[in-house]
Amino acid sequence: MTDDFIDRVYRTTGQDEMRALYDDWAAGYDADLEDSAYRTPGRVAEALSAALADKQAPMLDFACGTGLSGVALADAGFKVIDGADISDGMLEEARRKGVYRHLIRTRPDQPLPVERGAYRAITAVGAISVGAAPGALYDELVDLLAPGGLMVLSLNDRSIALEDYGGRLKASIEAGKVRKLSEETGPHLVHDGKTTQSTVYVLERRA
Repeated sequence: MTDDFIDRVYRTTGQDEMRALYDDWAAGYDADLEDSAYRTPGRVAEALSAALADKQAPMLDFACGTGLSGVALADAGFKVIDGADISDGMLEEARRKGVYRHLIRTRPDQPLPVERGAYRAITAVGAISVGAAPGALYDELVDLLAPGGLMVLSLNDRSIALEDYGGRLKASIEAGKVRKLSEETGPHLVHDGKTTQSTVYVLERRA
């Protein structure tokens, strides 16, 4: 079942179709990702914990899904976590985790209902990539941070190679919009019997 849904994610285009897919997957998502040895949420939480000592700092877990990423952040000691996702089914599963202060239903045709500077950090765990949010969401999330705010995101191997994802991130660093604090490549999940990789970036908003 896991590989079937992951394959569908990579084939699906359009945010309405993506939302429907994740609604369908919500009930079995956690078990499927556990079977796939999904490591990226823990790696993102660890990277943010190393960069941000204030565990009371408010943060947004963008495209939080069923809340696996929120649980990882809570396990790392963070106390004030809001989640956002386009899928009602995923948000219902996330609510059951009990780690989020607020959960926000996002809409692909509308800006995120968040004020600039509201969060000290924003995480995007496997969220801005092929089969998930378009690359333009990276710019929108960075723009929500005040100078000094942290963006922690993961990019899988497929996405790093694409201009809309890896290229966009590189351009923002070169333009001085963000400063790269750390970059670490490691295991993402097992797919088709192979362990895929993702790179976790910690970025600081500059201007």
